[in-house]
Parts: sequence; structure tokens; C-alpha cells
Amino acid sequence: MPLTRHGLFFNAQIMLRFIFFCIFLVVFSINNYAQYKHDYIWLFGDPITEPSEYNGITVFDFNGDTLNITKQWEGMWMYASNVSISNTFGELQFYSNGCKVFSKNNQLMMNGSGLSPGDAYLSGFCPDVGVPVPKGMIALPFPNHPDKYYLINQSPETGLPGDFSYYIGYLYSAVIDMSSNNGLGEVQVKNQVILHDTLFSNLHAVKHANAQDWWIVLSKSNRNVYYKVLLTENGIDSIQSQEIGIAPDPYYSGSGQSSFSPDGTKYARVDKKNQVTMFDFDRATGELSNFQQIVADTQAFWTSLSFSPNSRFLYISTTWKLWQFDMLAPNIQASKVLIDEYDGFTYLDQPMIFYLMQLAPDCKIYMIGSNGTKFLHVIEHPDEPGLACDFRQHGLELPAINNGSIPNFPNYRLGTEYPVCDSSIVYTASGFTLPPVQEVQVWPNPASNELNLEFSTITGKPVRFRLFDATGQLAREWKLEGSQTQSLNLHGLTAGLYFWQLNTVEGLPLDKGKLVIVK
Repeated sequence: MPLTRHGLFFNAQIMLRFIFFCIFLVVFSINNYAQYKHDYIWLFGDPITEPSEYNGITVFDFNGDTLNITKQWEGMWMYASNVSISNTFGELQFYSNGCKVFSKNNQLMMNGSGLSPGDAYLSGFCPDVGVPVPKGMIALPFPNHPDKYYLINQSPETGLPGDFSYYIGYLYSAVIDMSSNNGLGEVQVKNQVILHDTLFSNLHAVKHANAQDWWIVLSKSNRNVYYKVLLTENGIDSIQSQEIGIAPDPYYSGSGQSSFSPDGTKYARVDKKNQVTMFDFDRATGELSNFQQIVADTQAFWTSLSFSPNSRFLYISTTWKLWQFDMLAPNIQASKVLIDEYDGFTYLDQPMIFYLMQLAPDCKIYMIGSNGTKFLHVIEHPDEPGLACDFRQHGLELPAINNGSIPNFPNYRLGTEYPVCDSSIVYTASGFTLPPVQEVQVWPNPASNELNLEFSTITGKPVRFRLFDATGQLAREWKLEGSQTQSLNLHGLTAGLYFWQLNTVEGLPLDKGKLVIVK
């Protein structure tokens, strides 16, 4: 049957709609995939020339709705300064230890050597080990230049770590163009001095209110002066300084961490002496205001902090203890909750104390311990109050030793349609296994004077059962042999809600739960 003019017009309409629908699907899929995944690849460790079970580069890959952990032998030694960045699709672009820049092929990038000139090389940390400044680097997408990135790094002025004259003297910038060298990138500009002063170690950044420019914030180590560096599509646009809060003690300026809340409204810095100094932050003007001081525990040396994904809770580690504070509480200081205390676990005689933290794309907070261990501490649910945050000491085993570093990332998704993180990302083991779970039945619950435990398997190895009260304080502890059933005496414990944990005597987590005691 021959087509009429009306039939031809009708078919053309259908074809046009089909074409527009296909275009919509392509655009939608591209936009849906381009989720600003600049923090989806992490690297840490060292590529010792003779491979062993202890050495290598650990790679975290959060793409594909999984955390896939692998080990590779190529790469660079990352001691304290550590940064990596991926493109918006989560594909690794480059990484650095403050001395040099490596491309995604794990080879030195064109013009990628000679970062942090001066004392970093005289001290012996460069070119091989890495600049000894914890959280002393950050990589940022160059606004409105899709293939370019800014690398911001701190460098020591004099002395060695531990020497009283050691301090951070320089803040440098470098520009990296990933469209050069067949997509392997080139460091086009490096060691451009942004600041030369006595600076607090580590830095952080947050997006401007326009959702494309960046504020880079850090402070002096001996005065209550904060620098706010504005990065725009034209490069370093301005450097502001503001005197606010209390003056730090320069002796402790190398043992802390600073961070913005994921929503960009608060900036906090922690050190041993002053603990946390916190401010409200105006992302449009860069102004700090509403100074508050929070004290967790002055008996510490290494300190660090991290905000929860929803920006409500602030976690502070003080070497041997982890604390939580509620940013929505009428009195933030009074909201302090002790989450956990160091359980004595060591690896190769190195204690797994509490140190630097980093919020991850899977909505968990990962924390390194001391130098030379193969584990990370994990806050499984940091948006939950108190012990419900589920902090697991040395809860994640790595395929290689971590050398005291963890990447430094801002919230790249702030001001976009995408959330801070994706809690649906699940862990996938690769080449090694986590400690097996030893399930235990606990009854009665509520309990009064006696508690019964029944283990799912008989291991023949001793375990440790601990009860914590609702404030996070350890209420009682039992060391148990590996028999299948146990009875515990609860006399002397007051009525209330408790949290229990079952660990190996070395501290590896096995099981946990809640218990109500009634009298």
C-alpha cells in the first residue's frame, strides 16, 4: 500500500521522537556517570624492589559500586604527604608524594620531578621517600579547564621531623595538563610560591559558593592568622589573611589535621595543645566567624579529625582515644562521647594507635594507625550518634604496609546534584581476606545478674568480651577461652543500655551488639 503524505509525516514524527529519545538517553547516561569521582582512586604504601607480603602499593578503587582493594609493585613511596586525583569519571590521572608526580601508568610524569625544592631534599626525604608533612598536599580540578589540575603542596623550611626548629615554610602550586604527552600528562608549572611563612602542617580546601572556584585554607603555626587562597579559572586569584581565634603553640603545629565539613559551612583544625579550633565559613567571601574551642583529651600527641558525611558529627582522635561531638547540640562541648580506646593491637611491634582520618566515597571514615602497619581503622556508620557509628579498630586489612599516609581529599561534589558519598558501595576482597566473623548469641536480653554467651564455632583460642555504657566508657571486660558456651556475672553493673564487643585478644573484631541491663 503506498504511503500517503499524512503517513509519511506521521512516520517522520516517530523517527524524530526516537532520535531525540536516543540523544536524551546518551546525555542522561553521561551526566549520570559523570559524578565528580575525583576521589575514587586511593594509593598508599611503597614499591620495595624485592616484593614481599609486607610491601607494595595498596590501591583502593571505589568505582563500579564496590570498594576493590588490590596491590601493585609499581609506583612511588608515599611517606606522609599523599595525594591522588581521578577525572570526573573516576579514572586515575596522577598521584604525588610531594617530591615528584607519577602518571596513571605508575611512571614519572613529564617534568614531574623536583617538587618541594630545598630542605626536603637536603633532609633526605626527597626525591624517594616523600615530603614529611601529614596531609600536606591537595589536588584540585582547574576551574573551567577540564584537562588541567592544580597541585598544592606544603614543604619544610628547616630541620628534620622531631627537631624543634622544624616547621612548614612554603606553600607551593603546580599546574598539570593531562592533555599533554598522549594523555599521560605534563607538569607545566611547578614550585610556584603561594606563601612563605611559618605554617601549620596540612591544609584543606572547599568549593566557592559559585560551585566552581576553590578556597584553600591554612594557618600560621605561631599566630592565630588564617590564610584563604582563592583559585579561579585564571589561577591564584587572591590571598586573604584573617586574625581570629587563639594563637597555637608552634611546638605542636605538626601533629594535627584540618578539614571542612562536607557541606562547607564549618572549618576545624586540631592540635595537641589547643585541641579543636572551629569556625563558621562563608564560601562566598572566605570569611571565618563564630570561633569555638572544643577539648576532647589533652593527653595526646598525634591528633586528627573528620566530619561525618551529613556534617552533623565531628570525630577527633587523640592518639589512644576516639571522640564524637554533635554539631547540632546546644552545647557542642557537652555532647562529647568517647567512641573507643586503643586496644593494644600491634603489627610487627608497631602499635595501631589512632591517627589521620579521611572520609571516603563509600560514606565510611578510614583512619591510619602508626607507621608500618597493614590495617586501617574504620568508622562504618559515621552519620550515627555515639557507639552506633560502629568504629572498628584495625577493621580493614591491607595487602601491604601503610607508611603513615592517607590521601587528602576535599568534597569534590559540593554544589552539584550528587551526594557527598554513596553508602551503597560495598567492599570486595582482592587477594586477601578479612578476619572471620565469630558470631555469638547473647541472652537473656534484657539481662539482670547473669549473661549467657553461645559461640557459633569452637576455635580453641581465647577471646575478649567487653561491655561499654551508653557514654562509651568501658564498663567491664572478660577474657574467655574458646569453649562454646559461657556465663558472665553482671553483679555491680547499673541498669541501662550497653554495647558489647567480641574481639580476639589481639584486638581483631569478631562480633558486636547491644544489651539492656535491668535491676
